[in-house]
Order: sequence, then structure tokens, then C-alpha cells
Amino acid sequence: MTLSSELNSQSTSRIRRLRAEMAARGLDAWIVPTADPHLCEYQPQDWALRKYLSGFTGSAGTLAVTMSSAALWTDSRYWEQAAIELKDSGIDLMQEGLPETPTLAAALAGALLPGAKVGLDPNMMSAKRFCMLKKNLNEADIELVCDQTLIHAVWPDRPQFCPQPARAFTFGQKSTADKLSMLRSELAHEGADAVLLSSLEDIAWLVNLRGSDLACTPVFRAYAIVLSDRALLYTDALRERPELAAQLSSAGFELRDYKQAQAETSDVLNSHIVLVDPAKTSQALFETLETAGIRTLLRRQPTELLKSRKTQEELSLLRETMKHDGAAMCELFCWLENEMRSERRLTEMDVSDKLRELRSRRPGFMGLSFETIAAAGANAALPHYQPRAESAAELKRGELLLIDSGGQYEGGTTDITRTIALGEPSAAMKRDFTAVLRGHILLASTHFPEGAFASQLDTLARMPLWEIGCDFGHGTGHGVGFCLGVHEGPVSISPRSPAQDASRVLAGLVVSNEPGLYRTGRWGVRIENLVTPVPAEPEVAQMIPMMVFETLTLCPIDTRLINTAMMTPFEIWWVNDYHRRVRQELAPLVSAQTLGWLEKATETI
Repeated sequence: MTLSSELNSQSTSRIRRLRAEMAARGLDAWIVPTADPHLCEYQPQDWALRKYLSGFTGSAGTLAVTMSSAALWTDSRYWEQAAIELKDSGIDLMQEGLPETPTLAAALAGALLPGAKVGLDPNMMSAKRFCMLKKNLNEADIELVCDQTLIHAVWPDRPQFCPQPARAFTFGQKSTADKLSMLRSELAHEGADAVLLSSLEDIAWLVNLRGSDLACTPVFRAYAIVLSDRALLYTDALRERPELAAQLSSAGFELRDYKQAQAETSDVLNSHIVLVDPAKTSQALFETLETAGIRTLLRRQPTELLKSRKTQEELSLLRETMKHDGAAMCELFCWLENEMRSERRLTEMDVSDKLRELRSRRPGFMGLSFETIAAAGANAALPHYQPRAESAAELKRGELLLIDSGGQYEGGTTDITRTIALGEPSAAMKRDFTAVLRGHILLASTHFPEGAFASQLDTLARMPLWEIGCDFGHGTGHGVGFCLGVHEGPVSISPRSPAQDASRVLAGLVVSNEPGLYRTGRWGVRIENLVTPVPAEPEVAQMIPMMVFETLTLCPIDTRLINTAMMTPFEIWWVNDYHRRVRQELAPLVSAQTLGWLEKATETI
């Protein structure tokens, strides 16, 4: 039996156990989102119920199980991966985003009779999504039922959570007292006198602490309540750090036991007008407020916008971090070229492991910002593919290798993608690569009005791809935190980004520029740099304030894959100017052997 069939056999058995529990509780269906009580992007292992039941390992997706069928919804990033991992499991793949794919609510309405009951764990869904789902199901006369105990019954060997000590973070940010003052000003502006925070990244930012309770994101489990005259932090991450507890106390925080958060919330917030972000708050926590009759003001939590605007010191630290991260990438490519030349057998996993080792040698390295995507050949057509030791593909000449990776450093968070040729690339590979590169350059070099909506910029990166009849399903860019989440709101450069004030592109943001192109079964191309908006030259901004992106990421782009005949003189100049800067900044930071590789990789085209 193969590993895949073993996993699917486990899934069948686990879903059978789930159905038995559903029947015992009078439920006709059960929904399993990809979430935890803090709605983290990367799920902690003790809340990864969807992965446990289905075997699907992607970072996004919702499983729905009825008594006779099961289906999993996921977006275009994971369609091919999910098709492989769900094979023979009895779980249907629902390709979310296609016009013919029914929504979760519509599918349940079609599969169930009026009067049916659908259950879910309210800790695993935001209040905003729960409200929409409940409304849609109610229209079909289907009841949505909350149950916080079923997870224990269907997952007998559920991992136990052990809190890890938090640590001080003193790099580039404002003081905790200053941040509390900023937050309270925003609350007063919104007409609230309290805010309830459960987003771990927002809390870590607010109190200037970092942790290791979550993979790839240096946060710790906590809840925070900020009132006009007091602030409370519910966490177990400071039990072994009395000096940090004292610092927080002096900054105005009262410390509480993490497990007491939901029980005390009602008493603490009684008689207050509480700002709650329904997209960032679990339905379970929101129900606690509703049951207690707490007055709530449903708004985006101010900390999301505040933490997205990096200080000048943070940006300066990030620029230095980018140099070291780029130098590690150069060391990897030099090593890879030598290994390929020696005809040594290499797999995607070898590349991933080597890159982590090289990053770990760099100053301030704390860990990866996400699991490395090292994808060779057809695997690169899976935008979020991750190699596994037991199934990693061997690198072969004549293929493309896509590496999407990043690190967490004391000086910031990095995220970079490079696609390189393994041997001589074909004309078709060059065509695709050059189209992606042209889109990348167009976004990187355009001037735009200060405060433009992020969705307005998305089209720029797609135009060269449209010229060759191609497009890509994911967004062009996402926000990046400062030693926090590699994906950070509220700004994302995407056709789906809403035209609202929080989505305006302004100074202090760090976002990615990552157009791509994916040929199923053949190859994938993506080129990603991090950028930050800066004021344009005065002559460009004569009538209105204009901005342009400063490219922060420093690493060569594979010129062997460029078809210069497809490019304009400006685009060729941009590549050469970028490579001049890369060579100048990274040369002092790489080994003598890698310096030779760097000089060759940045030669004028």
C-alpha cells in the first residue's frame, strides 16, 4: 500500500467515526473549516482537524461531511495538490472560484432536506463567516448548530498544546505605551472605549513580544482587552519570564491566565462599547459577548492598520536583512550549480534543507517565515506545493526549478521567489518567464497616486501575461509583517481587493510583487520581490502626490530565461540596473566562490 492510499484509508475510518458522532448528536452534516480560536493563517497542530479527517495538507480549505457524502472546498492554489491528496478518499474536490462550483451553503442546501441540522465548532470560524453561513442556510430552512465538544470525540489522539515562553522584541518598533496610546486614540475616533483582540500577530505587535507557539510565525497564544483606563493580557507565555511580566505591567498591562479569557470577558467589558472585528474574532468568543449583552461596534480592528505601517527604523532594519537573505539565496544557487555540474543526485528536499541551513548562518535568523516551496518541473505548476522527504522529485536537466521561501529575522520578515533553469531552457520556457518578468517590472516601476487602491495596481502585473493569452489565479501581492506573519492585511494587490480606505497603498507598507504563470503538467514560473511605496521624484508629482515602489529584495533574476526580443529598452535597463544594485550590495556578504557566481549572474544583458 502506498503512503497516499494509507492516508486515504485513515481518512475513511476517521470520517466514519465523525458520522457516528453526528448521528449521536442529531446532526445531518458537519463543517470543518481551516481555523483555530485565534483564526491563525497557519493552523496549530492541535486544531488541524480538517487535515486530520481528510488528509489534505494545504493551508486553506473547508471540509463538509454529510451522512452519505463528503466534499472539500479549496482555492486555485491547491486544486492540483488536493486532487492528488484526496484521491480514493471518497471526498469530492470542490474547485472554489469556478462559476460552476456551488458555494458551501448551496451544496448543503442541495444535499439536505428542510429542517436538517448542520454542526460546526464555533472556535473554528470567524463571526463574520458564521453570520453569512447561518443566513444562507436559514434561507433553505437548515439550522446551523454550534458544538465545542465533538472535536474531542472524533480526535482521540489530538496533540496537546504546551505554551512556550515569550521573549522581548526590541527592534525598530514604537514602545508598548506609545502603541496603547495610538490604539486608544483610534478607539475614541471610532466611538468605542474598549477593544477585544484575539489575533496573535496584533497582540504580539502591541506588547512588543514574540513567541514560538505557532510554526513560522513568531507569536504566542493570548487574548488582549484594551480599555480607556486599563489593559489586560491573557496568556501563559510569561509564566517563566517574570522580568517581561514586570515590563508589561509598567507599560500598563494586567496579566491574566489564558484559560480565564472567555470566562472574564463579560465582566471586564460590561458597560463598555467594545470594538470587535468580526473577521478576526471567532464565533465562540463573539457569542460570549452576545450572551452577556455587551454593546459591540463591528469595525476592522485598528491594530491591523497600525502594524502594517512600518516605522522608518523598521524599514532600515529590513533593508539590511534583505541583504543577508539575498546573500543566502546566492550561496544556494552557487552550491546548486556546482552540485548539478558534478552530476550528483539532488531532490527538491535537498534544496529546501540546504537553503534553511544557509539562512541559519545569517545574523538575526529566527526561523522560516513559511515552509519552503522547492518545486521542480511539473510540481512548479502547483503554486503552494511543498516537497516531502518521501516524495520529493529529483532535479533534472531541462526543467525549471521554482523556489518560494522566506525567513524570520530580528530585522524583519522575508519572502522571495526565484525560478531558475536547470540546464538549457526551451523557447516556450523563456516566453513564459519573460512575460512574468515584464509584469513584475511594470508593477515595480510604475508611478501611481498616493493612496491608490491596491486593486488598481493589480492589472499592471497581468498585462504582459494577457498579451500571450495567460493569467494566474492568485493575487499579485500581499502585505508582509515585521518579524510577524508573512501574509499581513489589510492591503493586498489583487483583483479581489476591496476599494476601501484600508486598502490604499501608502508609505510604510511592505508588500510582495509576485506575478506567475503555471502550465499544468509542465512547469511554473513566479518572480517575487518585496517592495515598499516611497514618494516619486518631484517632477513626476507636479499636480498630485505620486509614489513608486522601492524594491527591497536583493537577489539575481535568471537571465538565461529572458528573451530580450520580447522586452522594451526600459525593461532591459531595469534588469541591468537591478542587477548592478544586487551585485554592489551583496558582494561583501558572500563567499569568494559565490562572488564569482554573483558576478556572472548579474552580467549586463
